[in-house]
Amino acid sequence: MAYTPGMGHPPRAVRCPLLIGRDDLLELSDRRLDDVLAGHGQFLLLAGQAGIGKTRLLGAIERKAEARGFVAVGGAVAPQDHDVPAASILDLARSMVRMPAFAALGAALLDLDEAVLAAEHAQRRRLVMETVELILGGLPGPTMLSFEDLQWTDDVSLEIIAELARRSRDRSLLLTGDYRTEDVPRGTSLRQWRARLITQRIAEEVRLAPLDAAQTALVTTLILDTGLPAPRDVAAAVYERTDGIPLHIEELLGALGAEARADGTAIREAGVPETIEDAIIARIATLSPEAQATARAGAVIGRCFVPDVLAGIMDVPPSAIEAPLQELVDQFVLDPPGLRGLYDFRHQLLRDALYRTIPHSERRRYHARAGEFGARLEGASEIHASVHYERAGLHRQAFDAALSGAREASRLSARREAFELYRRAVDNMPDDLDPTERASILEACAEQANSIEEHEIAQSMSRQAALAYRDAGRPARAIVAFTNVLTVWRRDGRPVSERAAMSDDLWTELDAMADDPDVLAARAEVSFTRALIEMDARRLPQARLELARMASYGSELGDPEWRAIADWKSGLADGLDGHVRDGIGRIGDVAHAAVAAGWESTGVTAFREASTIAAGALDYATAVHWIEEGVRYADSIEQSHCAHVMRATLAMVSWAAAEPDDARRRARQAIVDKGCRRGAATARWALGYVSMSRGELDEAGADLTEALDFGLASEEIELVLPPLWGLAEVAVQAGEPDRAFAICRDAFARADAVGERVLLTPFVVTGVRAGLLAGRPLEAAGWLDACARRLEAIPEVTGAALDHGRGLVALADGSTGVARTALESAIDGWDRHGRAWEATGARLDLAHALIRTSRFADAVRIAVEARSAAERLESPLLTDRADTLLRMARGHASDEEPWRPLTSREFEVARLVGEGMTNGEIADALGIAPKTASSHVEHILSKLGASRRAEIATWASQVQARPIPRAGQPLEHATRA
Repeated sequence: MAYTPGMGHPPRAVRCPLLIGRDDLLELSDRRLDDVLAGHGQFLLLAGQAGIGKTRLLGAIERKAEARGFVAVGGAVAPQDHDVPAASILDLARSMVRMPAFAALGAALLDLDEAVLAAEHAQRRRLVMETVELILGGLPGPTMLSFEDLQWTDDVSLEIIAELARRSRDRSLLLTGDYRTEDVPRGTSLRQWRARLITQRIAEEVRLAPLDAAQTALVTTLILDTGLPAPRDVAAAVYERTDGIPLHIEELLGALGAEARADGTAIREAGVPETIEDAIIARIATLSPEAQATARAGAVIGRCFVPDVLAGIMDVPPSAIEAPLQELVDQFVLDPPGLRGLYDFRHQLLRDALYRTIPHSERRRYHARAGEFGARLEGASEIHASVHYERAGLHRQAFDAALSGAREASRLSARREAFELYRRAVDNMPDDLDPTERASILEACAEQANSIEEHEIAQSMSRQAALAYRDAGRPARAIVAFTNVLTVWRRDGRPVSERAAMSDDLWTELDAMADDPDVLAARAEVSFTRALIEMDARRLPQARLELARMASYGSELGDPEWRAIADWKSGLADGLDGHVRDGIGRIGDVAHAAVAAGWESTGVTAFREASTIAAGALDYATAVHWIEEGVRYADSIEQSHCAHVMRATLAMVSWAAAEPDDARRRARQAIVDKGCRRGAATARWALGYVSMSRGELDEAGADLTEALDFGLASEEIELVLPPLWGLAEVAVQAGEPDRAFAICRDAFARADAVGERVLLTPFVVTGVRAGLLAGRPLEAAGWLDACARRLEAIPEVTGAALDHGRGLVALADGSTGVARTALESAIDGWDRHGRAWEATGARLDLAHALIRTSRFADAVRIAVEARSAAERLESPLLTDRADTLLRMARGHASDEEPWRPLTSREFEVARLVGEGMTNGEIADALGIAPKTASSHVEHILSKLGASRRAEIATWASQVQARPIPRAGQPLEHATRA
């Protein structure tokens, strides 16, 4: 908005001379500076909306640090730097080379970046670790390093900053950074990076709030500078128009004439801007035409600049912009050239607002010149040039620059940056490009999209790449490109049968082709895909055949990675078959070898599968080990899929370890993070288990049902059994033992159909409890026998569950000595697994057995241990049961099953007598001899003091009519209730 005479005298630039409303944050910075001087490194992260004053606060902290003897230096980035690997670190280094205290370190950092990129095999982890070592080794004393506008930085920079924070906890180093909260939506890498650092207490975040009315009045007073407080109506009007955003206050008052600034009514009624951007445009319109033109050209550059480059872009001599540049500095549009002799906008909002005012034709002309002259800008690269060329409509130049940048980013595993640059290259591909090169670029873009879980784009690019390869006469390469689609299908839970049909079609096409390197490579790739499908279907012999075939093709190609993949997947097959320890060992060996060889996809996926196999086998300590290694590696190469699944698995581990709050937080984070449906479904298991153990049965049922629906649609047993177990436990707690038992039988049938054993383990105890709670102890014993036949061959996985089940059956049958021994063994086993839910239940069952044998003191001790664990699980069910057992033990209460004085076998006979069966029919029903059935009936008559079968029937009906207790509630308690 141009200045009009009715607004009074021409406006002047305004800036509040003091930092207002941040005293508490400055006091915090004083404390953190003291900590750093004491040798305890700190990382302060400032967050807030645009214009809130983050940069000014950082400047104030820097002045405080320098006053205490710190040396301070920083790096800053602009939006165009987002695709530049290590952009924040490189800008930090360019500042360092101008400072005597840091000159050598800055030069070394710049040299290191060039050396890594020039290496035959660029290693991102090497760049990260060596950068951190250089910085920590080159600190001249107490140091403050600041990183501004992290919302625009790249993932390599974030990784280096995070590692620097971790490694500097015992150094005299203050790290600071800031970011705009509105530019960090869910699923972004910065959001996840920030969450990890704060959760691990590596960083401390402070959020800047808008100024309140009193603080806004003080800022207005200081800007008006009349020697008197701002009139109340003026201060109120400013607050009303700006919502207390410091930059908006300055720009609003700067856009008004002197008379309007002192008149509250004028401020409210004047046609002045409602937003910061409107205020900026209004104020810029009051500058000279030459200053406005210079500012617009600078806004097109998008980064800090030197006058001669800006003059070149404007096509004027440098002397022509000297006065306009000074006017822009005087009017607080640009900051004066500092240590590096570079001009930059006072705030990115000024740059953005100016950019949008440039006419389209003028903008294209400026971008074309910026692409041409950009190489002379400090820190400029082909990545920056590609942006300018694209915005100028120069597609060939944009394509060349973006493709070069994409390949450089790929070599450093900067996958998000590589993806954006490949996509820019695709958008600007020339029509006359060689079809094979076109296909390879589309395929590379698809691979990068797959790595960061841009699944729709990955599928689209893969299909386009396959078509382009066919146009180029290379159908085998087209098949390889299409296998990327099958990868996405698996992550999205597409049915195994559907994936198998597609892979069969690809194999049929390949089978008709004559051997050549393309065909051999495609056969290896499709064999790998088919092996995965066979493992998902638990057809392990067929999977091993495909792996052998794949390894053979790899040998013909002379590619050792295929042999490593075969070893890794063979280890996976071993783990699925129940040989968990050996299988994980093989997978882990391949993961480490792959990392050393630079086979990133193989390495990170092997880490993930080692962790998921361990967690599925209830070996949570091993799972944590591989998750920690795997997530570090996945983050270092920006492979978000495996990191997403491992973090979801970690939520399961947290639940198992009796950390329900951590489990719920991790699970919810995994669900909201950008990722695949497979990872989100895994996270829902943990959510459901937490709700189940807390007695929140409706919530548990909803989450577990959603996860089960996903698993059933996928046709993968490993995605079906975990939520099914949770639903069985929910049914037990809901007092529906028949439904729980039916779910367990369904799980058994599904597992038996595909040869699955490991994932059946948790159902053992649940099925036994359901049978006992339903008043059918023989069915509970039969269930245990069936599970034992299926699972005894893998005792390292299933031993605790089978011991627990034996203890429960023996306790129900009155064999307290056998029960005690079995339950003690079960407790040891569950503790080794780290599975707190069953371990706590087993302790309560043991206390129950000890009460039966009148060992009341021992029962109290065990029940107290169990109650403590129940509190950690936040389980009212287990806590109530522990309290009941403690009352019984301390009061020496009697303790009997509801069918006493009969044994569980005799009770089954009595129940069948009640149904009107003869001794012969009872014998057939129970699989015993008629003579044995007759003997049982005589014993029952004797124990009950009865003389007729009708009396047995009456007694049995009364027992069955008694209330069935909740899961874990002592049966005698429900009987007496």
